[in-house]
Amino acid sequence: MKYFLKTIHFFILVFFIILQIIFGEQLEIYYISFDFILVVLIAATLKDGFITGMIFAFISGMILDLLSGAVVGVSPLIFSLCVFIIGRLISAGLKLRLLSYIFIVILTTEINIILLNIIYYLFNFQMNFTSVVIDLVTKPLFNILLVFIIFPLFRLKFSGEDTVEYQFK
Repeated sequence: MKYFLKTIHFFILVFFIILQIIFGEQLEIYYISFDFILVVLIAATLKDGFITGMIFAFISGMILDLLSGAVVGVSPLIFSLCVFIIGRLISAGLKLRLLSYIFIVILTTEINIILLNIIYYLFNFQMNFTSVVIDLVTKPLFNILLVFIIFPLFRLKFSGEDTVEYQFK
């Protein structure tokens, strides 16, 4: 049953990768930018554990980079780093409540935006600072809205302990 749920969660992740690729660019025209993949990775990491979250982060990042035409390897690196930070927060004793979910989403979204722009700047891509600031302000708010859509798909509770054991040795 445990592997069946992980398989279902992987197919949910693939669905949201396709949704991100199809609708993500069209919504950014109107400064509406959701990061479906990051929120699904947060939910998968909280529900299935650190190792499964890292595997999902790497696979989804590679699929996203290959299908979107971005620099290959940047998204798996950033998504894996975000999952690592989530694992460290949980192992440090962060209690999983609604405010903790919102804090995790805000933190990983900000880290994702900042690292992505720094790496693209190092690869000599053009960077518009006003769009980066707009992303830093609006993207976490839109991702918080996604928490109420995606987390029930993973059957995460908004109160109480509902996690897998996180141990770093």
